[in-house]
Amino acid sequence: MKKILIFGAGGFGREVQWLIERINQKELIWQIEGYLDDGVESGTEINGYKVLGGMEKLREYDDSMAVVCAIGSARIREKIITEIKHIGKFQFPNLIDPDVQASQFLSMGEGNIICSGNILTVNIVIRDFVILNLSCTIGHDVVLESFVTVYPGVNISGCTQVRKGVELGTGSKIIQGKVIGENTIVGAGAVVVRDLPADCTAMGMPAKPVKFFGGGYKKLLIVGASGHGRVIFDIAQEIGIYEEIYFLDDDEKWMQTDEKVIGNSEFAVSHKEEFDVIIAVGNPVIRKRIQERYEKAGVSLVTLVHPKAVLPDNIIKVGKGSVIMAGAVIQADVAIGTSVIVNTSASVDHECKIGNYVHISVGSHLAGNVEIGNNSWIGIGAVVSNNIRICDSVTVGAGAVVVRDIAESGTYVGIPAKKIV
Repeated sequence: MKKILIFGAGGFGREVQWLIERINQKELIWQIEGYLDDGVESGTEINGYKVLGGMEKLREYDDSMAVVCAIGSARIREKIITEIKHIGKFQFPNLIDPDVQASQFLSMGEGNIICSGNILTVNIVIRDFVILNLSCTIGHDVVLESFVTVYPGVNISGCTQVRKGVELGTGSKIIQGKVIGENTIVGAGAVVVRDLPADCTAMGMPAKPVKFFGGGYKKLLIVGASGHGRVIFDIAQEIGIYEEIYFLDDDEKWMQTDEKVIGNSEFAVSHKEEFDVIIAVGNPVIRKRIQERYEKAGVSLVTLVHPKAVLPDNIIKVGKGSVIMAGAVIQADVAIGTSVIVNTSASVDHECKIGNYVHISVGSHLAGNVEIGNNSWIGIGAVVSNNIRICDSVTVGAGAVVVRDIAESGTYVGIPAKKIV
């Protein structure tokens, strides 16, 4: 039999002892030497095995010794493994409970622990020193990077990527295709329906970041302090990744009346290392001028999507600086350009192409396969029929219905929409 040491004499260490004993019931492989733990007195007996010492005790063993790290905390586990590897070239076996269901198309690194009741389907990648606690399900094409901890009863849907050092709390759920950033902690029972940034704690249904740590503290500047800016402020708060949100405006009256307005538009350039920036100006000409100046200066321009907007997984793109508001519905294979506004309860049907600096106003509707040129504005409640092409710099009036292509810039109103001469 192969000798193995359990590093960590807490509750999970005892569960790992039981896991090893279950493996041995099926095939006698492991001889447990005992526990190592710097926080438990040497000689303490735990479920029939003694604590032999702490980290330094490893120096008494040669490279044939196997070690399993039974520490739930991803951060502490990584630190311990790093120290163990500095002491010697020990073996780090994968320990998998006999009743785990897993396909042959499972790729694993070293030092992983997979407890009883887990189901892993096909084409899954598990890196190194990952813990899958009791009764989790892992869907197809999931990638679990190193030092991930998955607590009991977690469900991870297909094509999800869980970055290094993530901890997924008991009973949490992740829908398909999401990305969880490095070192993020997802609270017990949380439901992840959108990607989560690195270095945060996320909780709730849907899961939202409630705290940042490890350098992940985020701040946002909204350029434009009028009504549109206030709506974007609400979106940023709903998204929940920013701990500080401020306004910028070139109209000095705002600085005199609102403490949240901390400067003019130049402030974003001089403080570009500190803030993300979104431009909240409805006029496409002004918005374009500001955005191009910021891009040239290297300002971090972001895209904001309200959690109650509906976007498919197969949207082609949403350009930098764009905002998609509550109740907006975007259908399949849509491409949205730079600094586009898709306003409240607007709909964009399949295969539409929205140019740069376009504003799709409140309650307007684009049927399938519509193309909207750059710098255009679709008014409140306007409707554009399917397969229509609208050129650059067109304004479609409120309530207008566009049933023919528009090949000349200008303002179009009425039913059907006609150009104002």
